[in-house]
Amino acid sequence: MSIRKQPEPAKGGKRLSWKANLLFAAVVLTAAALLFWLLRPRSKAEPLEAVVDFGDGITEVLPLDKDYDYLYEVGGYVVHLQVKDGAVAFQDSQCPDHVCEQFGWLSEEGAWAACVPAGVYVKLAPQSEADTAS
Repeated sequence: MSIRKQPEPAKGGKRLSWKANLLFAAVVLTAAALLFWLLRPRSKAEPLEAVVDFGDGITEVLPLDKDYDYLYEVGGYVVHLQVKDGAVAFQDSQCPDHVCEQFGWLSEEGAWAACVPAGVYVKLAPQSEADTAS
């Protein structure tokens, strides 16, 4: 009969050096700060404007800070854009399919809508520096 020697339990185990602990804490804090920064709520500090493109390099910029109705006759259609409460939408356009009206209210940077039969495209963008300087 053989006798197997059982391994002895480690006494206290090996501890990390203070430098390793400091490095670990720095990595964890950096990751937490990055995560907090990426998930922070976005403020609407930068005002937006609606850039309306009619094709052939013709554009018009609509401010979103004042409620207003805009009517454009383009390509044989009357296109009605409405600005209200900082958002813009196609309203009651005379295009044949009315898909542009289904885009709803645009209020976020980069949002867009189009009335393809009339050739009118709307995209929200931050106000240009020239607009904010005046």
